[in-house]
Amino acid sequence: EQGKVSVTFNIGTVDISVKELTTAVNDGKYHLVRFTRNGGNATLQVDNWPINEHFPTGNSDIERYQMANKKIPFKYTRPVEDWLQEKGRQLTIFNTQATISIGGNDRKRPYQGQLSGLYYNGLKVLNMAAEGHANIKVNGSVRLVGDVPTSRGAARTTTSVPPEMSTTFIETTTTLSTTTTRKQRSPPTIQTTDDIVSSAECSSDDEDLEECDSGHAGGMGVSS
Repeated sequence: EQGKVSVTFNIGTVDISVKELTTAVNDGKYHLVRFTRNGGNATLQVDNWPINEHFPTGNSDIERYQMANKKIPFKYTRPVEDWLQEKGRQLTIFNTQATISIGGNDRKRPYQGQLSGLYYNGLKVLNMAAEGHANIKVNGSVRLVGDVPTSRGAARTTTSVPPEMSTTFIETTTTLSTTTTRKQRSPPTIQTTDDIVSSAECSSDDEDLEECDSGHAGGMGVSS
């Protein structure tokens, strides 16, 4: 959103958003994005910036049950416990997945840039795509990049890579890029990084549309 990272998820009730509002990341540099979730609790960190946290307000269902337990007639105790167990199962909704869609090609303003080291629920999705995994489907103008990619345009400088990633990224990169000028693939290699690394292509929402949106951005789907 306007060059800033945000994560929105829903565990069955309402949308929950965690955002990094202080600094934009559409600066042509690589950024490490770490997102974790446990039930409705979530954290989002970009690079080494302060961690953004979300914790649901109010008491949990278990705490409310314990507070009201003495007032619940004995014959209703079991139904209430069963309801709480079902409520707990709802909180595992993201612990497995049927499909992972990357790139947002079904959205009005899909992601355009480069990704490396995407790691979701123990799945190294970009590795699987590079290795031709049977459950991976690549759509649109997505291409594999086998070297440290640079931003487009002669006026832009080479994209910098964080020191802790420079060696493994250069030598063992697996990156999918949604740029639209080329569609061929270079030979796949293996990715060892476990964080999301992204470089946005446009410096602002007002940048020339021909450069940023010359075609429909691609996407990738993973089915389990």
